[in-house]
Amino acid sequence: MKDDYKEYFDSDEANQDSKSDAKVILFLIVVAVIATTYWVSVQ
Repeated sequence: MKDDYKEYFDSDEANQDSKSDAKVILFLIVVAVIATTYWVSVQ
């Protein structure tokens, strides 16, 4: 996957921050799905 984000962000630092934020959000979504699946299964 090619990282052509330079046209969207002012600096490489902003680009890295965005990637980091996306990874954190993805992780939280995965944890929420697992927790919801577990919660539903024990009902």
